[in-house]
Amino acid sequence: MPLERVIEFRVAGNVDALPELIYFLGKAGVAMFEERPAKLPRPRDPALFQKAKKIDEVLNQLLLYVQPRQLSLPLEPLESQVDAVLEKLAALQKEVSYYLKLVDELKAKLSVSREVAALRAASVPKTEVLETLVALPGKSVKEAAELVKTFNASAMQYGNALIIAVSREKARQLRAGLERLGARVFSLWEIAELEPPEALQDRLKKAEEELASLVQKHSDLINYAYTLRYAVGAVMDVYNKSAIDEGSEVGRLFASYEKEIEKVEKQLSDLRKIKLVLDSLGGGFKLPEGFRMYVDPETPIAAPYVLQEVGGVKVALVRGEARGVEVPPEYLADVEAGRRVVEDAIRSAEASLQRLRRDLEALERQYSEYSLYGDKKWEEHNDMASLVFYVLEKDVKKVDEALSEFAARNIAKLDVVRRTRYKYFDQVPAERRPTLEKYPTPIRQFTKIVYMYGVPRPYEISPVPLAALLFPIFFGWMYGDLGHGFLLFLLGVLLMKRLYGGRYKDWGIIWALTGAVSMFFGAFVYHEAFGFSLEKLGIELPTAPLFHMFGEHQLVLVEGVVVAIGAAFVLGFLLIFLAFLSKIVNTVLKGEADVALGIVLPQTLLFLSFAMVFFSLVKDALHLTFLTPVVSLPWPYVLVGSLVWSGVGTFVLRARYKHHEEAPPITEEFIVGIVEGALGALANIPSFARLVILILIHGVLTKLVNGLAIALGPAGVLFAVFGHSLIAAAEGLFSTVQSLRLIFYEVLSKFYEGRGRLFTPLALP
Repeated sequence: MPLERVIEFRVAGNVDALPELIYFLGKAGVAMFEERPAKLPRPRDPALFQKAKKIDEVLNQLLLYVQPRQLSLPLEPLESQVDAVLEKLAALQKEVSYYLKLVDELKAKLSVSREVAALRAASVPKTEVLETLVALPGKSVKEAAELVKTFNASAMQYGNALIIAVSREKARQLRAGLERLGARVFSLWEIAELEPPEALQDRLKKAEEELASLVQKHSDLINYAYTLRYAVGAVMDVYNKSAIDEGSEVGRLFASYEKEIEKVEKQLSDLRKIKLVLDSLGGGFKLPEGFRMYVDPETPIAAPYVLQEVGGVKVALVRGEARGVEVPPEYLADVEAGRRVVEDAIRSAEASLQRLRRDLEALERQYSEYSLYGDKKWEEHNDMASLVFYVLEKDVKKVDEALSEFAARNIAKLDVVRRTRYKYFDQVPAERRPTLEKYPTPIRQFTKIVYMYGVPRPYEISPVPLAALLFPIFFGWMYGDLGHGFLLFLLGVLLMKRLYGGRYKDWGIIWALTGAVSMFFGAFVYHEAFGFSLEKLGIELPTAPLFHMFGEHQLVLVEGVVVAIGAAFVLGFLLIFLAFLSKIVNTVLKGEADVALGIVLPQTLLFLSFAMVFFSLVKDALHLTFLTPVVSLPWPYVLVGSLVWSGVGTFVLRARYKHHEEAPPITEEFIVGIVEGALGALANIPSFARLVILILIHGVLTKLVNGLAIALGPAGVLFAVFGHSLIAAAEGLFSTVQSLRLIFYEVLSKFYEGRGRLFTPLALP
């Protein structure tokens, strides 16, 4: 497939310098960063990230009062931009904090003023003995009432407030208790001093307006800070996912594996020594009272002992304790049972050791593949990290310019970017190469449809050209109407030019092309416009030989429908057979030519023979007599031979890859190939009959709407517009779904994996 050539770059530098490099590459908008493998450790957080979090704290307050927009950031060091923004935001935050505090105070006063406004006119008795308090308990009404009772005070509820009469000597204590419950407590003179709600409302409105005006006045700063926060977030995301530690973290990881392997090796060695002793003892051995048995004891031994050689190893019977590998007494009491326990422990240790060695080998492979250094000099590269990124070959100059700009504006950090190197497309491992296909319009637009299924890998046949051919044909076959096709074409043109500001231009091209194909089917195959026959409208157009290659028929007649179904079956067979051939090619390109020869090729012949047997049974009913010379071949023998070939190929391949860790899924390929690839593919051929079924439904619905519209007279015009709009929308949806199903399930699923990665470079504002 036509691919843009990709070059892999690697760069290593100090942890604090890498975010700056990511930013400059992001401004160039040409680099796609490789994600760090799960086994390799992430380096520490750069100092920049802690500063960036402070921008969030300020912006979270300001964004309540302004709708920010992104700006274009300057090509300056990211850290210096963050420092400058933080300094300006700090000054702005002081002013904003003043107004926020004022607004909160006014809101609190307004709330209280509204709740006690009615009490201003209330008649409250005044005496020298009693103190009158007004409490706003909120949700603590019951608790407040109980507390009032304990002070032998009386209370009366007035709206949301409690009017409390309490002796003067207890008033201060009661007030403190109510406030501990969360109530707001006022004396009568404090209520009299409160501003009325109208005045507070005016002051609050003025404060909010001044706050909004202040924020609006600094909107450029806020927009800049908002954009910078987004850019730093994108840089942090790339760093967290892609940066690979080159220093102490990865060193500790390797050391932990080596230490664990050494520990298991020692454990395994001790178990094997114990097994040698147990094998030599035969039936059993009774330890003397107070003695212990040690294998390969360390000398000298302080306690009394007897030393001899058993099974090729030194064994000591010690009266007390010694340093060495002790044989558990229960193993000696029942040697056979002890031997079984030790053998199980040996097998478990061997499996654990093998797993650890595999994990270490995998870690070493990933380290050598992703690390820029790959020399295991952890101390020398301490506080260093690597980045791997991909660039299109045509954009290498832009990367050089971005690196030059980075060097020019980060002179102080230039010494920490130690090394850079790159690989060309063919040297990058195939499973890691990102994909970016290059096609002319309108084929390029159909990547949007194919990528809904999956992105092709670099070595995989891309189905984009096939989808660009099949989608409009399938859609037009099912949606074939000159009038409805024109509506779809018009929608595509509007999407290209006017609707949504041209953001969906690619989809506009797809629907304009698909509408044109639908118009072609309607004009030259079905001869219909909005369900009306073109001949009855006095329009005569030549007939495209789509179904008429099987003879002259009319689609509206039963015989014509049968012929159309036959044509759909033949098309389905050819497409599925093409999918099987593509799978053979993909398997070879994947580097598994033996699997293609031993399994995929015989399964292709199996499908072909099944299909020919199927067509031999239906050729007369579907007017496919021209297939007679082909279906008359001895396909049953080919079918049996293909089954035998596939079975033998599976057996040979399993034997060949028996001891390979990364062996192809041979058994799965055989089973899936038989069940899905052959029998399932045969069942997919009749699925193409939906191409005919939907156009028949279209004919029935349009003629029903047209008949009713004519019967309604002048009012039928509105009914016809409504009816055809509904039909066009519903059939458009159904045709889209069925076209995608035929492409994805019946065709692509036979050969296309779509597990690649789309080349998506980081682009910062």
